[in-house]
Amino acid sequence: MLNTETIQPLIDNGEGYNVEFKVRVPSKVRELTEEICAFANADGGYLLIGVNDNGQVVGVNLENDKRSAIQGSISEISPALHCEMYSVNIGDKTVWVIDVPSGKDKPYIFSGSIYVREGANSQKLRTAEEMRSFFQECNKIFFDHIPCHWFNIYTDADEQMIKDFRTEAKLSPSTPDKQIFENLKLFTENETAKNGAAMFFGKQPERKFPHAITRCVLFKGMNKVYIID
Repeated sequence: MLNTETIQPLIDNGEGYNVEFKVRVPSKVRELTEEICAFANADGGYLLIGVNDNGQVVGVNLENDKRSAIQGSISEISPALHCEMYSVNIGDKTVWVIDVPSGKDKPYIFSGSIYVREGANSQKLRTAEEMRSFFQECNKIFFDHIPCHWFNIYTDADEQMIKDFRTEAKLSPSTPDKQIFENLKLFTENETAKNGAAMFFGKQPERKFPHAITRCVLFKGMNKVYIID
């Protein structure tokens, strides 16, 4: 927890990877929550309210309703994230601190998006490549990319599932099963089926993967850049 003595050096050093200044609570509280989410996905940090961009302490008074609005918005971050919020007096002015830990359950998601800290700024991950790099940095293993040596697309796949997929994807009935798997990138480089193949098209995959969870992403358009949900 910061105090009068420890907060001043942070302010003097200016905004950076672990420090963000806000002169006041923005009209859209979600802007604060995006910063908090970014800190949690990085090494944590301090969001100081009552300090302008030049590092001048102007002070701020946070009424109960604003504090409640901030806490309510933070509660929308998933998985749940606990942040401390407290005030520090500097002379005759009050600075409010939101103390954000480095999250242990990355990635943290707010309003369907992942935010990360890059230098002194917070960025929203927009492309699949950015997300892939972030997961790798977090040492997250893509479960669906792991080779599934027991799964054979010709003997272990549920033909009805593949038929339904052809219908939904408006594919020709003559489209080979293997081509469908290749188009969905469900093979490794040596053409071994991935776990994702068994998850999508296996017969009762929950028997093999009782703890697996499927998460879906809705993109805007066809270029997989902007995430809607």
